Amino acid sequence: MDKTNQELIEEIRQLRTELKHMQEVVNSLVNIVMEMDDGQEEYDAIPSNQRFLDMYN
Repeated sequence: MDKTNQELIEEIRQLRTELKHMQEVVNSLVNIVMEMDDGQEEYDAIPSNQRFLDMYN
């Protein structure tokens, strides 16, 4: 199955967009972890932006 150059370019664009979304999710998770207190055992860590929760549904 050979893909045309245009199809490959579009696939690369889509992969870049997905990668950016994944980076946003990872950055949000890192920020949550960094902001948590060390002594806190129970968290109410719900992302403030619902978009991250709905991104993969």
